[in-house]
Amino acid sequence: MFEPINDTISLLGECPIWCDRTNQLFWTDIPGCQLRALDPISGDVRHWSLSEPLGSFALTADKNVLLMGLASGLGYYNLTNGHFTKIAASPGVASTRINDGRCDRMGNFVFSTMSAGDVVQPIGRFHRLNAATLETETLDLPEVTIANSICFSLDGSTMYYADSMQGCIFCCDYPSLQNQRLFAKIDGPGAPDGSCIDEEGFLWNAEWGGSRVVRYTQDGKIDRIIKSSCVQMTCPVFAGPSYETLYCTSAKVGLDTPTDIDGALMKSEILAYTGLPEVKFAGRL
Repeated sequence: MFEPINDTISLLGECPIWCDRTNQLFWTDIPGCQLRALDPISGDVRHWSLSEPLGSFALTADKNVLLMGLASGLGYYNLTNGHFTKIAASPGVASTRINDGRCDRMGNFVFSTMSAGDVVQPIGRFHRLNAATLETETLDLPEVTIANSICFSLDGSTMYYADSMQGCIFCCDYPSLQNQRLFAKIDGPGAPDGSCIDEEGFLWNAEWGGSRVVRYTQDGKIDRIIKSSCVQMTCPVFAGPSYETLYCTSAKVGLDTPTDIDGALMKSEILAYTGLPEVKFAGRL
């Protein structure tokens, strides 16, 4: 069972990432335009206010610099002085913003765009920021409405991704993008949101509207379900020095009667699973 760690609430918490050099858990409140970081020992939470929504981000070679996917573009953000150095504009079409994102096993940043309006449209795409050239490219995958669940198999040869509106997680060979196929269809009222991979290569997916996080085997079968009091679970991550604590962000946005914990950072410690270090963006700083 998941429990809230404190009373810090996000409108839409996403993209939790454990930094093994600073022993902090970072995450974003997208519409709140904030980056946050938890010190699990003290319980303190730091906040960085941003000029626009932060959809996703990645660690870099410098522990004080993050690669950020802000709504309108990608760039390096210095945590010490708050300076943002833009690398590239968002490759999405007009009226979209950057959403989910994660580095592949080679250190390129793979991310998505989605409709930024109140009424979402099927104009989202998946993209990649090449670490060697710092240029963006749009991946040859179908357009989606709400692109989520980006993560990669242990050997990097499979990419997982989802369209939350279809209720499905897909996968394909990577980086060729061939053999696009269904990985899992959500069984229940929830929709697939963010995902991560554990050290056994199993996929953990947070369900928006499903009040749970689900562990899938490598062939897409449900292995374990961990329930939550939060209705809208958004993205799981294994954190801590040994990557043995499972955290998950959540959201309160869109709920008619949110509870006091909807939007909280949630934690589950009674697990026998271990996660992996986050791949850092390999681009030059």
